[in-house]
Amino acid sequence: MYWFEKIDYDAAREMAAEELRIGRRNTADETIAKARKGGLLLTKQQFEGTQPYDRHERILERADDQGLLHAYNDEWLEVRTWCNDIRGVTTLFGWGCYWMAWSFVATGWLDVIFLYLTGHRADGTELVRTTALVALLNAIGFTVFTAGFTWAMQRYFFRYELFTQRWIRLRFNRATRKVYLLRPKYAGGLMVFDWPDTDPSLSKSADADAVFMHWPALIWGSETELGKVGAMQFIGRRTSFKTVGDWMAFWEYIRRYMEEGPDAVPKPRTVIGYRPSVKEAWISVTQWYPAFQQKGFIGKISDGISLLILPLIVLMFIGNFLGQCLTWQARFPEEIESAGDVV
Repeated sequence: MYWFEKIDYDAAREMAAEELRIGRRNTADETIAKARKGGLLLTKQQFEGTQPYDRHERILERADDQGLLHAYNDEWLEVRTWCNDIRGVTTLFGWGCYWMAWSFVATGWLDVIFLYLTGHRADGTELVRTTALVALLNAIGFTVFTAGFTWAMQRYFFRYELFTQRWIRLRFNRATRKVYLLRPKYAGGLMVFDWPDTDPSLSKSADADAVFMHWPALIWGSETELGKVGAMQFIGRRTSFKTVGDWMAFWEYIRRYMEEGPDAVPKPRTVIGYRPSVKEAWISVTQWYPAFQQKGFIGKISDGISLLILPLIVLMFIGNFLGQCLTWQARFPEEIESAGDVV
């Protein structure tokens, strides 16, 4: 579900146009106000929470990939983004709507065929000229209406999840010192940022043991180029970062890889890949329910609640996996793809 990416791109494009119009960069308060007006939940902590620090400096001794890498090699790595998890409801609802609409079309044309082949309807009604004409007009009308309905729903609603790219691709390339963000065209398409412009919304003075209270996000912009369209991309899963230290460790993994090389970080524990994944579908759904995450007394209470809604959880799991299967894996242009081979 890529609604957020669409909102983010529209807000960033509007802010960039505003900068060009007024001839100066927006202040932090102006940027936050305009982002919120556009529906983007950008906090002041996320926007200006980073205190300048030397990118060669380690802000944490621990570096952890958190199992969030789609791909990894000595040239580049790709990171899993958060909005891939919000998939399933639209898939099931969309196919329900399509099935109902096109079943009317199929029924209408079957009625026409039955009338002309047998001379009467299934209920025994004899064929007359008026009956055949009405049946034919109904079938044509249903077809035109359903085609228009399908186009409109896909264009304005279902395209954010159905028949779109499977994963948002976020690649950090050591050789080019660039960050490549590949989204659907309506959410910005291919965006290229300089590695030094990557902002993890972290402070050197952050408490690593503190509970992580906001969504993990990377922000890109330009301090010097007026009117450049930036981006904010949520990272990981809902349960990936329980403390600020978890997010700092993940950022350290990316920072060391880019600044110090692949030998400075441990090999990934797992690589997710790009194909439809039953495991990813199950994790994406169950991470929203406490019973699958909590232990002790709270876990026991939520166990009973989750058991009651288990059919819904299973249905969401099926929808999520089906949604993955009804998408394709977007590819970078050849000059970007050829930067390295996936391990």
